[in-house]
Amino acid sequence: MGELSESIYNDGYLEQAQRDLQHLMESTGWSLEKAMEMLCIPLEKKDYYEKKLKKRC
Repeated sequence: MGELSESIYNDGYLEQAQRDLQHLMESTGWSLEKAMEMLCIPLEKKDYYEKKLKKRC
């Protein structure tokens, strides 16, 4: 995969993961950490998703 293709793929993946996290948190009342655990997203990404989810609110 070329660098540009990989970047587009990664951006799409991160956006989908963000939507999935938001949905889980809203529908279940789970914390970000719990939603990330259920989606098998590494906790090292917590700061990234916290910032993204705060921007959406």
